[in-house]
Amino acid sequence: MHPDLRKIGTVASTEFGSAVQTKAFLVSLLLLPVIIGGSMVLQITIARRVDTKPRSVAVIDRTGELYSSIERAARAHNAQTDDPQGNAVHPRIELSPMTNSGGDDAATLLELSDRIRGGELDAFVVIPPETIRLPPPSAAPPLGPDYHSDSPNDDVARNWLAATIDHEVRSRRFRSAGIDQALADRLSQPIILGNLGLFELDRSAPGPRPVIKPAQKVDPVRTAAVPAVLMFVLLLLVMTTTPHLLNSVIEEKMSKISEVLLGSLTPFELMMGKLLGNAGIVLLLALLYLSAGYAAAAYYGYADMLSTGLLLALGLFLILATLLFGSLYMAVGAACNEIKDAQSLMMPIMLLSMFPAFVWMAVLRNPSSGLAVGLSLFPPASPFLMLMRIALRPAPPAWQVALAVVLTSLTTLFCVWAAAKILRTGLLMQGKAPSYAELARWVFAK
Repeated sequence: MHPDLRKIGTVASTEFGSAVQTKAFLVSLLLLPVIIGGSMVLQITIARRVDTKPRSVAVIDRTGELYSSIERAARAHNAQTDDPQGNAVHPRIELSPMTNSGGDDAATLLELSDRIRGGELDAFVVIPPETIRLPPPSAAPPLGPDYHSDSPNDDVARNWLAATIDHEVRSRRFRSAGIDQALADRLSQPIILGNLGLFELDRSAPGPRPVIKPAQKVDPVRTAAVPAVLMFVLLLLVMTTTPHLLNSVIEEKMSKISEVLLGSLTPFELMMGKLLGNAGIVLLLALLYLSAGYAAAAYYGYADMLSTGLLLALGLFLILATLLFGSLYMAVGAACNEIKDAQSLMMPIMLLSMFPAFVWMAVLRNPSSGLAVGLSLFPPASPFLMLMRIALRPAPPAWQVALAVVLTSLTTLFCVWAAAKILRTGLLMQGKAPSYAELARWVFAK
């Protein structure tokens, strides 16, 4: 083996071994799945928790005709809020004793608003007289009710009132027009558009006659969830492991260990060894997490989504992203003497690494658009967005995947080369942290 490669391998194995043998690594290895799993369980538990708090609502019925129907609907609703055992399963709608006040002055509205602020009411609704009038064919829609509350995100009473008032007004309009409401409801049933894939030729079918596979119904988990999860797993692995290199370089620089290492290693050998050691850590984490993810996917019948080609693409892009962002963080660490000095310099790197999280929805909705193609060929974002496009349908052409790999590899090589130049100068520099212009001079200095 070439001596330089042997030195890089020694640094990489040392970096890898010292990291995986620490208690902090083992704790973080177990803590991340626990946090993710715990958050999922908590969300499911919260989602299943039934909101049974009664809603107290006042109704100002300026039509003079709708309140009695709303009151009957409330009684019917409240009769179904308990299960056979007498436990509440839905919130009750409690109409206020002042409900049918019919007040039309500002004092009434202020009084009801104060009652809401004082906790006596949850909301009140004002129904204008125009609500029940049948508008002329060319006229604008009549004014609808106004719902007032101090909890704009609580839609329990609002949705119930909207449905109740809409049903009553529509029934009145049908009766006044001499139309049977049941017939009108049947005629008004919406058409549901099926979302299916494409027909395919079944080449494995026996016999001389071609067999056409029927189009399959689109599964949102396959078409959206799996690609998004793969991208965010890659993003999470890179963002949680590469910043460690910055701290490592600064610690070695402050403790003068780097000066000793540079006595027997070149800056490039030291950096490449650290990068490869960190890449090994990332691959180990990816193997453990993806194994658990594959087991979960197989349990729910989605194991076929994680094809061999997709896993190989994940491994390749994971290594490229780790080397790219790891070299940038190491360059910043070499240029600074303290963590606080590195915070301003590392901000652009953090924004670059988080960039895919800001644009992934545009790629998910239309993976073949010019915007999606351009973003997935942008080297800092290519490992994340191109991986997601590979898992989407339609899959990107092979030349786009190859171009993304080439562009990302060239960018990674440049970043590694530039980081080695900064490392060579920065490890022995003391004093004030350099500016971006000074870092550029370090890179291109002979």
